[in-house]
Amino acid sequence: MTSTWIVGLDGSDGSASALRWAAEMASRRNERVKPVAAWHVPIPIWLMSGRRAVDVDRAGIKAAVTVHASQAVERLDAAQVVDEPLVVEGHPAPVLLDMADGDTPIVVGRRGISEVKHRLLGSVSQYLATHASGPVVVVPDAWETTPIRRIVVGFDGSDQASAALRWALSIAPDDAEVEARVAIDVLPWLAPELVGERHPDVVEAARERIGAAADAVDPAGRAARTFVLHGPRQSLAQAYDGADLIVVGPRGIGGLARAILGSVTTWLLHDAPCPVAVIPSES
Repeated sequence: MTSTWIVGLDGSDGSASALRWAAEMASRRNERVKPVAAWHVPIPIWLMSGRRAVDVDRAGIKAAVTVHASQAVERLDAAQVVDEPLVVEGHPAPVLLDMADGDTPIVVGRRGISEVKHRLLGSVSQYLATHASGPVVVVPDAWETTPIRRIVVGFDGSDQASAALRWALSIAPDDAEVEARVAIDVLPWLAPELVGERHPDVVEAARERIGAAADAVDPAGRAARTFVLHGPRQSLAQAYDGADLIVVGPRGIGGLARAILGSVTTWLLHDAPCPVAVIPSES
């Protein structure tokens, strides 16, 4: 059961949005937020030093990071649920991974302060979503935090999708809508209307299989099930307008090894207009 949300802070707009999102969640669930500001001396500084003795102002760097982290907390409306920022020397990705177990969510911004302003996903958020043993929530840079009213879960019957649905149900407010979005993509080379018309038995078999997997996680039917004859990317693109959170596994039922994010998950982390939670099957 979630009791603490770990948030990575680096002074960027994305990390400020991540902190606001986690504070909103924690305040409504009577939980805590632990901000973690990890810092390290960038490699170019060491390279530029060559063999000369260069005095890196480590104390100054740490002091600046501490000030930025404290200011981010002070600007919150729900600062009472946030612990004092923990300032740690080290690269953010391994530092955050070491601090979180399989039940502790990590919340980060989509791009860090030093990322190229392009359609590139931040290296820290990408690494965490790929390697974390617990939930990772990636928040868009300019996300305006509001109460969660609608959660969309990508569901294909896989272990990863089952873990995603289970986690979404565990954190959903009582008055929030949860939708399990099921993409039946059994014959992707045919138009959806032709699949249903020509192969109804195949569609029904997939529907029963995936529906049974959803029932195993959600026997009470708390989540609405929407079956769509589209690929998962198109299905989720149709559903994420108006969503406050999208929850997915790191890859789909035919996914590659754990070291590589699935294409749909990667696309969502790049482009989704709302926060995206990636839930490994171990959660």
